[in-house]
Amino acid sequence: MLEKSIYDNKPLMRNLVLFMGYYFDLTEEVFKFDNLNQYHLYKAAQDFETLKSGLGEYVRKVAAQRTRQVKTITGEFLRSNQEVQIANFLYLNGLDYEYERVYPFESLSRGKKYTPDFYIKQGEHTAWLEHYALSESGYNNLFTPQQTAKYKKAIKNKRDLHRRYRTKLIETWSLYNDRRPLLDHLCERLIEEGFVLKPRDLTEVYKKIVETGKDKYIFKLIIFMMKFIEQFKTTGYDEGGFQVLRSKTDNPRTLLFLDIAEQVYAHYQSVLRQTNQIDFADMINDAHFYLAEIEKQHIELPYKYIIIDEFQDIARQRFNLTKRLSQITNAKVVAVGDDWQSIYAFSGSDITLFTRFLELMGSGTELKITHTYRNSQELIDIAGSFVQKNSTQIRKQLISPKHISDPIRLRVFDDGVRPFKALAEKIEAMIGEIIKEYGPKKTILLIGRYNYDMYKLVRSGLFSELGGKVRSEKYPNADITFMTAHSSKGLGYDNVILVNMFEGKFGFPCQIEDDPIMKLVMYEDRSMPFAEERRLFYVALTRTKNRVYIAVPKNKPSRFLVELIKEHHLPLDGEINTQIVDLFSLRCPVCGFPLKYEFNKNYGLHLYICTNEAEICDFMTNDRAHMHDIFKCPKCTDGYMIVKMNQKNGNVFYGCTNYWNKDAPCGNMMQIME
Repeated sequence: MLEKSIYDNKPLMRNLVLFMGYYFDLTEEVFKFDNLNQYHLYKAAQDFETLKSGLGEYVRKVAAQRTRQVKTITGEFLRSNQEVQIANFLYLNGLDYEYERVYPFESLSRGKKYTPDFYIKQGEHTAWLEHYALSESGYNNLFTPQQTAKYKKAIKNKRDLHRRYRTKLIETWSLYNDRRPLLDHLCERLIEEGFVLKPRDLTEVYKKIVETGKDKYIFKLIIFMMKFIEQFKTTGYDEGGFQVLRSKTDNPRTLLFLDIAEQVYAHYQSVLRQTNQIDFADMINDAHFYLAEIEKQHIELPYKYIIIDEFQDIARQRFNLTKRLSQITNAKVVAVGDDWQSIYAFSGSDITLFTRFLELMGSGTELKITHTYRNSQELIDIAGSFVQKNSTQIRKQLISPKHISDPIRLRVFDDGVRPFKALAEKIEAMIGEIIKEYGPKKTILLIGRYNYDMYKLVRSGLFSELGGKVRSEKYPNADITFMTAHSSKGLGYDNVILVNMFEGKFGFPCQIEDDPIMKLVMYEDRSMPFAEERRLFYVALTRTKNRVYIAVPKNKPSRFLVELIKEHHLPLDGEINTQIVDLFSLRCPVCGFPLKYEFNKNYGLHLYICTNEAEICDFMTNDRAHMHDIFKCPKCTDGYMIVKMNQKNGNVFYGCTNYWNKDAPCGNMMQIME
């Protein structure tokens, strides 16, 4: 319905196309990076795809260097968010461009090709564009003085090269002195150099996005917008809230989104009115209105107590309603909850409304329930110690009449080769261990961090799943259930197995960063790193009536798991890596930053390429086991010396990519000293 009405709302359509073209997945400029390593970890995890690529308009034929077979590339992926902005600006303004085209004259390096960021063409008019990671004043707070000096020297060399061969060079910077957006400066520079901007018909662009890019743009934006509006209303905002949020930011991406969201919100509210419907958030908001009317008419409400369970998950909007109702009726608020189990920030909860309850309500009495009957004393001691590492959690000592020795059993598996198959086999073995000790009728809960964790087990062929109930092929009569850690809250099972204790983006703790736009309407607990994930892990540990069994990855165990092992000297049945694992363990041997594996169209090779700025480090290799930089073959015109291995004796050497070239073979080889 909204999708169709957008065609009649040209300002909204324009903003949508601009947002999807320039800003939708472009969060780099609004994230704060403390150091260069953090920035390159972020870059290595992203796929910076252009709008032209997302709409299926990027297809290239490239000759593979080693085989000379033609390879079709159908996706255009760039190196950074700002480069994607530039590419999309050129596309939306009708300018032909080629990303990282090889400079046809001299190279800056004897060993590598010089590939300026963009080659722009309009008829016979051409130019090269270099986008720099420095500010206009020559600064980047992530670079050391030595790195900055090296970068500036590379810029000078590029300018000299273009001057020597009389090729036009356009330069853009990551940040400008006047603080105006990059795209404003890009527009001005292109016009100065004689390019004529011919903006594409936005109606046609939007139509193409709807027809061919729904999965990549429309559906993602709809889900994101629904979540934002839900959080917006849950936080207590109405239509006036958009102006409040605008006053909190000067980021162009966020401001453009708020313009779109305000119109979508107005459309959504009008549809609710037309259909005589109401959503949950507006029920709470309307209750505020009726309370005000009740107060004006001096109507007495006969409430003495307002009792709220699970108060640790209350949102600001509902807290405000509770407080207002208490003030009008003089009723006492009884808030029952456990701040150790506050895990719903994604749906609007704010833990400080619980931990600062007495301060925010004005007065009261705090009563601690310290007895638990589900978990053993030994388990709750470990789990309680773990969650109270966060000094902002309410301090308490839980007491249980139950006692079980070794309440957490760790079972190591090899996550190096076929990790999910190895994981499934280990879980199958643990189920057998539980059945042997407790019998087949005791309940077993598999806890994952995501629903996808169960899919991994099903793919192994050892398990099947329907509606949360799990069937083990080896133990078909076992009573097994799968849940995520979030959905398991409040429940108890005889024994629990934690199935995702990997360190990584989709591990436990989850290391997916919320979009900065969403942070405008969400409370984020920054009391310590992974504060809410720590509470979620506590919830997972305490769902058992007996023991928790944990499948422990040998190579990439979760930092939470490593902490438990070290703090409580938990026994292991195998050796594991107890260092916190880098999400990108493959590092450049020159500068130490992550390597990203991709097909490079200019070399015709799959390469591990350093994510550092090319002006600082241009390392690339074809062999992850033997980290040696490739370079131009000194004996032929277009070959490159890559890492090869003698299959007979295992010796590693450099060999030219033209070795198998029938037209112009090159047998150049060089010994590698390792």
